Amino acid sequence: VNDLVMLDDLSERGILQSLSRRHGSDEIYTYIGETLISVNPYKQIGGLYGTSVMKKYISKKDYQNAPHAYAIAERAYRNMQLQSANECIVITGESGSGKTEASKVCMNYIAFLASKSKQVQRVKEQLLETNPLLEAFGNAKTRRNDNSSRFGKYFEILFKFGDPVGGRISQFLLEKNRVTHQQQGERNYHVFYQLLTNGSLRSRFGLGSSHSDFHYLTDPSSAKVRTLDDSSDFSETTRAMEWVGISSQDQTAIFSILAGILHLGNVSFSSAGRDNSKVDNRDALARASELLGMAERE
Repeated sequence: VNDLVMLDDLSERGILQSLSRRHGSDEIYTYIGETLISVNPYKQIGGLYGTSVMKKYISKKDYQNAPHAYAIAERAYRNMQLQSANECIVITGESGSGKTEASKVCMNYIAFLASKSKQVQRVKEQLLETNPLLEAFGNAKTRRNDNSSRFGKYFEILFKFGDPVGGRISQFLLEKNRVTHQQQGERNYHVFYQLLTNGSLRSRFGLGSSHSDFHYLTDPSSAKVRTLDDSSDFSETTRAMEWVGISSQDQTAIFSILAGILHLGNVSFSSAGRDNSKVDNRDALARASELLGMAERE
């Protein structure tokens, strides 16, 4: 059934069996009342997304089409217009469940509904380009997921007469301890590895060429991920920066800070008598201080 409330057996076993059967038939979306359940297929399913599918959901009720994230985005968008009130889509689930992809699907649908004026199209592109930027700085490889979001965000899209006119992230919760240490088999945030694929920036910031040179990239054996292309993704990240209005000067400053963090992780200390310590590798400290725009004693 498309809606689990219609099941005769509403036990946990009955619900899981229904979801399993639908998942096996590549029907990854299922309603339970007004809530949509999505089960990650871990593969591409032909014909599930795209312009032709989006058109089927425009101005339609949930029951008129198969369950889909497009239907949730459609309902939120139409309610916002009809009631002139704010709408919110909450996407939640465990690591690897597909939350990031679900948010992209909803944003793509909202962008599809927008008018085709040049100003609206530009805003639409800027909103969509936030995804690779947020993923670069907020996603990492974990043991369960090669592209796991390690942050939570409350992303607001601002509308005027039904068209998006801007957006803002009002909350951004980052797993900060990942910057300094990762478990075996996991990576730091993608952007550090992306940075190391750019020869010009590596030379400029004294980064060398090996992931094993940096203490903050804890597990060098996990640096290469089959499902990720760090070089190509870095190009997407810089393009996204341009689209959202980050100047080339500010981009350089951001990359300088990232490089400074990597060098800072290589600074080590040793005992210099009771209650005292000394820096063992002044070169790493000097490089980090320079890139971070600070004096060494600070």
